[in-house]
Amino acid sequence: MYLDLFIIQNLVYDYLILNGVAILTDEKLKLSRVSLGLLSSLGLSTLLFIMDFTMLVGLVPFVMLILVFPKQHIKHFMTKVLYFYCLSLLLSGGIYTISHFIKFDLTIIPYICTLAALAFVVTVAYVLKFRWLNDQQLINQFVYEVRIYCGPYEIKGSGFVDTGNHLLDEKTQLPIMMVPKEMISNQSIELFLKKYRLSCWQTSYSVINSQPQQLLVFKPTLLLVNGKVVRNVLVGVVENSFHDYDFLLQPSIVRSI
Repeated sequence: MYLDLFIIQNLVYDYLILNGVAILTDEKLKLSRVSLGLLSSLGLSTLLFIMDFTMLVGLVPFVMLILVFPKQHIKHFMTKVLYFYCLSLLLSGGIYTISHFIKFDLTIIPYICTLAALAFVVTVAYVLKFRWLNDQQLINQFVYEVRIYCGPYEIKGSGFVDTGNHLLDEKTQLPIMMVPKEMISNQSIELFLKKYRLSCWQTSYSVINSQPQQLLVFKPTLLLVNGKVVRNVLVGVVENSFHDYDFLLQPSIVRSI
């Protein structure tokens, strides 16, 4: 086998299996870690093949999975290893079964082309699955403990999730949570934000049976929801306070909690 075909075959083959493992375990893949895992697998497989240590090739998936899926419990890791070997057997057997039924000579070129086509299909399935999961993800609770930090200044209270609220900033397209002005400062909000070096701007929003209005928004120094850091969220300042809760949360803010 030519070296270039060996490299292509191994890269595509491992890529397919990693995507399959991610789909089965509901894990999100990072391109940087996938690339690192594929390169390490290719390097080790080539080295063991050249040095005639083919018996050790079975250990390569362990190295690759550690690099691609870091910081995981041993039970979850062994589950991924099991999926990896099962998918490897299914993929190899499936390709040769297909070649037998459609009667084509499975030389290296058709084999790699088949792998490439499968890689495209699996990638699309992976992307569609996680998009569907994000859309279908349920909110487990409706009231959260929220802490907003403006520099060293802390604003804390209870946040209620309004499932009908999908307000996004027109400038950044980030979700906006509503905070009453009185919880931030009784003086000028602009001066308060300037004091803690937080930028602010106006974004438009509308409510039912009302003309579009302007809402003052800013990005806090830090936002904690139930003790977990939530990034890429803006705070919108409103005049009126809410009943029974302190803040109004947008659903997408808490879906990652």
